[in-house]
Amino acid sequence: MILTPDQRLRVFVSSSMTELAAERAAVSAAVSRMRLVPVMFEQGARPHPPRDLYRAYLAQSQIFVGVYGESYGWTAPGADRSGLADEFDLARTLPRLIYVKEPSPGRDPRLERLLAAIRSTGHVTYRRFGTADELRAYVEEDLALLLSERFLPSPYVAWPEATGGVPVALTPLVGRADDLVAVEALLTDEHVPLVTLVGPGGIGKTRLAMASADRVAERFPDGARYVDLSTVSDPELVGEALARGLGVRTSGSVPPVADIASWLRSKRLLMVVDNFEQVTDAAPTVGQLLRAAPGLTALVTSRAPLRVAGEWVYAVPPLPTVADDQANSPAAQLFAQRARAVSASFTLTPANSAAVDEIARRLDGLPLAIELAAARTVLLPPAEILDRLGDRLGLLTTGARDVPDRHRTLRDTIAWSYHLLGADERDLFDRFAVFAGTCDLAAIEAVAGPRPDPFAGVEALVESSLLVQRPSPDGEARFAMLDTIRAFARERLRDSGDWPAVSAAHARHYLELTEEFAPRLNTSAAPRLLRRLELEHDNVVAAIDWFHAHDDPVAVLEIMWATWLFWWRSGHVEQGDRYMSQVLDRADLLDDVQIGMALMLAGGVALVSGQSERAERMLEPALPRLRASGNGPLAALAAVTIAQLALEHGDEQRADRYLRECGELAAGAGDGWEASLFYSRLALIALRRGRLGDARDNLRAARERSGTDQLAMVVAEYLSAICAVAEGRLDETRRHLLDGLSVTVAAGDEGGLGTFLAAVADLDTRTGDLERAVRLAAAAQALHTPSNEMWMRGFVSPWPVTGLDADTVRARLGPATYDAAWQTGARLSMADAAADAFGSSPEAA
Repeated sequence: MILTPDQRLRVFVSSSMTELAAERAAVSAAVSRMRLVPVMFEQGARPHPPRDLYRAYLAQSQIFVGVYGESYGWTAPGADRSGLADEFDLARTLPRLIYVKEPSPGRDPRLERLLAAIRSTGHVTYRRFGTADELRAYVEEDLALLLSERFLPSPYVAWPEATGGVPVALTPLVGRADDLVAVEALLTDEHVPLVTLVGPGGIGKTRLAMASADRVAERFPDGARYVDLSTVSDPELVGEALARGLGVRTSGSVPPVADIASWLRSKRLLMVVDNFEQVTDAAPTVGQLLRAAPGLTALVTSRAPLRVAGEWVYAVPPLPTVADDQANSPAAQLFAQRARAVSASFTLTPANSAAVDEIARRLDGLPLAIELAAARTVLLPPAEILDRLGDRLGLLTTGARDVPDRHRTLRDTIAWSYHLLGADERDLFDRFAVFAGTCDLAAIEAVAGPRPDPFAGVEALVESSLLVQRPSPDGEARFAMLDTIRAFARERLRDSGDWPAVSAAHARHYLELTEEFAPRLNTSAAPRLLRRLELEHDNVVAAIDWFHAHDDPVAVLEIMWATWLFWWRSGHVEQGDRYMSQVLDRADLLDDVQIGMALMLAGGVALVSGQSERAERMLEPALPRLRASGNGPLAALAAVTIAQLALEHGDEQRADRYLRECGELAAGAGDGWEASLFYSRLALIALRRGRLGDARDNLRAARERSGTDQLAMVVAEYLSAICAVAEGRLDETRRHLLDGLSVTVAAGDEGGLGTFLAAVADLDTRTGDLERAVRLAAAAQALHTPSNEMWMRGFVSPWPVTGLDADTVRARLGPATYDAAWQTGARLSMADAAADAFGSSPEAA
């Protein structure tokens, strides 16, 4: 079955497809408008029974939308109820939004009874509508309310995962109408490839960028992507951060910018890059991407211009502090909005308006400073806040002379909010400085030190706007500090002398977390855990850096060993290679078993990044150490990998020597993922030597031992397809390709998906479906970058192209049909391309 890898919330849409086609389209548009994913039956793979398909889709969804008119829906042979009724019952654990079209004079009595039952059911939203446009408005309204109440507790922004769309603002943007118009005009001008929003910290650059991107995203066929550089301090690492934010796999064999440029080349996309000011030396990277990808538009926030060709700079001004035909200025309106968020009873009145206006003026219209001040209304009225500002914020009495007044004001405003906290809350605030990116409550507890209730302190920090709550895609509460506030906290923690102890506690927590994940990364829980590790990436890196700086390569090795699958499968190969080199540089602090493990990991990283000679140099000394330690499965895998590499270099004698060792180790290979990869490599060697019978036997053993490990399954299915096509068994070839393709989609693996799609396309040219072959070939090419398929190339051989070449296919279809099919395929999403391979048309998918 087709499993979508998109990490946004999924909305399952249940209705009659024929009677309510226009209404289904309206619901799909509303869901997409909310930056959510519509999940609809027609997206599915037709070879699967309908009940299995909608059950699978419901299992992946977080919200249920039911739309009903007159029809009771299709009822399967032998069933006593329709699919519509079954879908409603199966969704009982989800929030359910129900919409009924009225009037419907010909309504089936069975549907009438179902609707009566629904109305009597608790915990559903039930609305009547007349037109498709009315339905769309209702769905948008109800989803917005549901998101704010259940899924998105932050009152400001719903932040996406590292890979995905632009964060969605959940509150109105105050006082930026003119700025939005100006930025929108720049972003939609085909002669403007780069727009940089500049201004001091706290001016509102990020918020304006998010709102601007939201306004123009629909004009970019490939949408908008968001990259946050707030945790990146080394310009050399910007390429990796951009790749991570865009979802592009990298490796150590080519610079990350080459992979990104390849991925972007065929796309028309808006890339939002936030917090560039600390890595301005990496500005040429943006220029390089703009030159390589003519369809790319970049929107960057920074405290200073990038100064690259094609850049248009927009200086973000403070909010106006003087009213313009309104009772209160935009800055005062922002104060009131934030005050109501912490104290629902707050309103602007004639009695407090003057104080609010003066607060906004004293703070020079800086949005962050105003929000921090407004958060204190839970304790103090505006007049008292104004008095305290007078005591604490002399605009020209603090800070260096060359620092702008506004920046000094912001710093003092943070200090003022900080000093209003209790001593215990201030200590917890300081300790937050050790986190990079977001963290969960367990991590907070790990660094909080001995205190009776750290969560009460977290609540106080959130209420004071010093901490931001950000929900994860899996519904977990996560917390973060704005970069400006984190810098203040870091100074406080270092000055207190507690930085070493708190940083050590942080590093130990993430070591323990990765060790907890390790046994489940080879199970069906892997996709969820890989998403979680992506969220924790910056903190894990901070922990590794801490251990490395304190000469503890054993701890770094333990983290890397526990999470090796993450570095391979999530596009962080180059980073993993760098860490393993650091570990091996301190081999004098490792015992023999640890050296064997480090060499095995380093060899694996080298293999998947295309460095075969380095892989061999690592694996050869690893083998005797692994064998001596009694680790039969890893020793067998190391031996067969060396044999494969020797064969690739033409050293048949050396390959045979290691294959004999593989025979001795096979009995101890076990039944896990290591054993599956061991037998897959034996099959690969047999294929290379033309021994198809041996390859078939080994691949059977590989599939039997793969269990739920996605890497092992993908490798075994792809090699099985190669073996089957070599023997002319085309139906079996397609089955293995589609089985492997399902796994790659479930894992969200673009590179693996592209590899399988290209093979299916070649197969289609042999079986006659030429238009689909062209679509799938185009989709495969759009997904391809120099690195994202590299991990698979380390485990499998190239597909043995046996079908028609592109020129022949073009001649048979005709140029117009060929070009139209290619353009359709190039625009397919991962899920749509997979659905097409399974037999659903891309228009319906």
